[in-house]
Amino acid sequence: MDKKYVVIDLETTGHSIKAGDEMIEIGIAVVEGGSVTERMSEFVRPTQPIPPFISQLTGIKDEDVKDAKSFAELAPRILSHLDGGVFVAHNVQFDLTFLNEALEEEGYLPYTGPVLDTVELARILLPTADGHSLSNLTETLALNHTEAHRAGSDAEATADLLVYLLERLKELPVATLKEIRRLEPKLFSELTEEIDEAIVERGIKEENRYDVYRKIALKKEQELEEITFREEEEAFGPFVSRLNEEVFPRLFEGYEERTGQLEMMRHVYQSLDQETPLLVEAGTGTGKSLGYLVPAAHYSLEHEVPVIVSTHTIQLQEQLLQRDLPLLRQLFKSPVEIALLKGRSNYIDLRKFEFFLGENDDAYNFVLAKAMLLVWLTQTSTGDLEEVALPGGAAQGNISVKQLIQSDGQSQLGRYDPWFSRDFFHRAVRRAKEAAIIVTNHALLFSDIQYEAGVLPKGCPLILDEAHQIEEVASHHFGLMLDGHSFDRIFRQLGFSGDKKLHQRMIALSDQFDISETVEAYSETIDETLSELLEEADDLLMIVQAYALDVASRKERREGRVSIRFRRLDHGLRAVQEGARRVELTLRRLRQSIRAVHKQFSDRREHMTYRERTVVADLKAVIAQLDELETAIFETLLAPHDDTVSWIEASVQNRKLTRVYTQPVDISDKLERELFKKRTCILTSATLTVSGKFTFMEKRLGLEDLDVRRFVVPSPFSYGEKARLMIPTDLPLVKDVPPQVYAETIAEAIIKIAEVTDGRMLVLFTSNEMLRQTHDATKAMLPERFTLLSQGVTQGSRQRLMKQFKQLDACLLFGTSSFWEGIDIPGDDLSCLVIVRLPFAPPDQPVTQARAERIESEGKSSFFELSLPQAVIRFKQGFGRLIRTTSDRGVVFVFDRRIETTRYGKRFITSLPKVPVLMEPLDELTAELELFLHEEN
Repeated sequence: MDKKYVVIDLETTGHSIKAGDEMIEIGIAVVEGGSVTERMSEFVRPTQPIPPFISQLTGIKDEDVKDAKSFAELAPRILSHLDGGVFVAHNVQFDLTFLNEALEEEGYLPYTGPVLDTVELARILLPTADGHSLSNLTETLALNHTEAHRAGSDAEATADLLVYLLERLKELPVATLKEIRRLEPKLFSELTEEIDEAIVERGIKEENRYDVYRKIALKKEQELEEITFREEEEAFGPFVSRLNEEVFPRLFEGYEERTGQLEMMRHVYQSLDQETPLLVEAGTGTGKSLGYLVPAAHYSLEHEVPVIVSTHTIQLQEQLLQRDLPLLRQLFKSPVEIALLKGRSNYIDLRKFEFFLGENDDAYNFVLAKAMLLVWLTQTSTGDLEEVALPGGAAQGNISVKQLIQSDGQSQLGRYDPWFSRDFFHRAVRRAKEAAIIVTNHALLFSDIQYEAGVLPKGCPLILDEAHQIEEVASHHFGLMLDGHSFDRIFRQLGFSGDKKLHQRMIALSDQFDISETVEAYSETIDETLSELLEEADDLLMIVQAYALDVASRKERREGRVSIRFRRLDHGLRAVQEGARRVELTLRRLRQSIRAVHKQFSDRREHMTYRERTVVADLKAVIAQLDELETAIFETLLAPHDDTVSWIEASVQNRKLTRVYTQPVDISDKLERELFKKRTCILTSATLTVSGKFTFMEKRLGLEDLDVRRFVVPSPFSYGEKARLMIPTDLPLVKDVPPQVYAETIAEAIIKIAEVTDGRMLVLFTSNEMLRQTHDATKAMLPERFTLLSQGVTQGSRQRLMKQFKQLDACLLFGTSSFWEGIDIPGDDLSCLVIVRLPFAPPDQPVTQARAERIESEGKSSFFELSLPQAVIRFKQGFGRLIRTTSDRGVVFVFDRRIETTRYGKRFITSLPKVPVLMEPLDELTAELELFLHEEN
């Protein structure tokens, strides 16, 4: 098939000609026979000046277009290119709409031929790409794209992308192509001919790479290698000595002995061997990951038991899997099997996906998701839904694609499920059973403990990395949350408001087993109860929202979102609790009716087909969800607990966004009982000590009464040479001046420092409001050569802001909570860190407040027992962003003078590595800073 594709890219002053916007450049690349045969790149003369931000984005200035042709002059040439071709663009709706509006204004007929959208095609064929913007894709695929946001270059890059994607289409298995062809009429792109051609080609040379089952193609599972032998490893002491003397020098060029890492290995092994808990603080550059992985693997091979490694962040998980664990395999004679295990809901349920695929759904997001998932299933070995960037926006009700297809424990058919042998979650569990090292996350670990799920092997040793996060993660998982979406999910799954889904399937199935009268009687009750629940749930959310807004301060209400703590015995809560009891009773009646229907079907299950059994399984899942919802209502609003803290977060505008939380105030006893007494635990992090002692962590986590070993790995960095801590003595204390004056004062200080460092600054705040005020003040004074990026103000995720910061010269980055840890900016990209305020948790946070009250009731100081140690650990995390490698140099400024004016301020300094501290007026410090940064290394 020799088809003509006309790739068009427009640079414009805005989104719509009807709104007065105009074209300023057009690029065309004609693709025939797999290559570009014609090109066109022309400026277009507008009738008004180009807006400054468009000039900044595209680099096109008024002088570039003043002598260019008008669109009227270019239109005939554009139309001749389009004649007989397929209109292609990256986001075709924009370019086609804009071009057609321009053509119609000049009296031409709009283009109505076939179209193809490379964004849509890339999302389908490259479902795991980090992003689907043109620049993202050309960078990922190493396609030539010299000038982003210039029409000629963009058109040429889109043409290359199109050729690549059409080749990828031909590589898909026939089963996948047939399913995409069925979905194609509901996509933007017209691909029938391309898919048919690919089916013919694949039919001729169909490969054996796929497992095609029930018309869905999966990537073939690699058989687990059976370990037929296990070589005897030498004793651990000699093994570590050999690693240091022979193996590491061979693997790492210029290897220098890390005494601290080797000592850590010995401590970890000893604790595993003697089954005693261990706390290890190991900062950046100490080689912490190998410090625990090497002894864990040795112990596992020696004793033939798995060792679990649990992390808090996905970033650390990926680092372990991609960098550390492959290296680990090279250190041992025996094979070291490694498995990643996540919570069940992270994996796709193929039974649910098959059902979802078969539904005739017109919602575009759902159709696109089906096509993406079909392609992804030909690529994934894990079935982990985190791999695929599913379309955002719930297409029906308030339920996402992920909720429709994720695995859960309640709706399993077990051996009756034809997909059982291919189930990704069970495959991950099987792999974990064969592994030496199981990598998981804190969320799954604590869910497993909370629900006694038995997913993780019982009793085997556990290494908790990022252990300073354990109290918060465990508290969250041992708590409960109630919100509007909890009800929406029930309505959506049972099929309320004319979209009956499961309800209809239930009635249809009853006809086949002569129980329709009984089921329909219950069905009427279910309908009535659902209507009642819809009304009662809405009333409850309205009452909860009203209560929260009534209690909240005027300032909170102005900000649009309030957070208020409540106690079960508050008189004002009576209306809320009455509403909660009504909802609880309605839920109970609904659950009883559905359970009665489920029993009718369950008694006849032996005579059912697989598809009929899915109705029974889905009813069972709904019963479990109703049960969970009843528990959530009771525990959050009705149970008379003294040992929990409860609070409401409410939106002023939208009651559906109202949430009620409850969490245990103290989890130390539960952690001691359910975790530390049941398995050997190694806890490690860059920040576990306060002033060199582990006391705070031991108390908070329930390790006080256990025989705990402790070890601090000394830092390999020469902080005395590489870093300075600078504390300006002439900045005001925040409480002494109005917030606006404080923001303007520190904005001036930030700019003075930036002039010396040439940007390359990370500024850490403890509140979003102060960040915004300082952003505005800084922006107003900042010289043009600097770029300012601010979390929550500048558009983009944390990752995107980080990427921009590394790419831009003379850049300042403002961040709050999530920037205090887990970010890595080594080298010259970062030479200065500013900590605006010491990171004390806001005292009015419900959990912090409740913990403080508990400590005070015991006659102790909540400030010294809780607030100060937490702030010190947070401060250490922030400080750790600066020096990431042995060659890094930099300065940390602390603008909060409490660090030098209060007795407790010294605790922050004594908790850091030994770094020179300078306390002087800002102008003197900036002079010292200039000298320090320009010293010879």
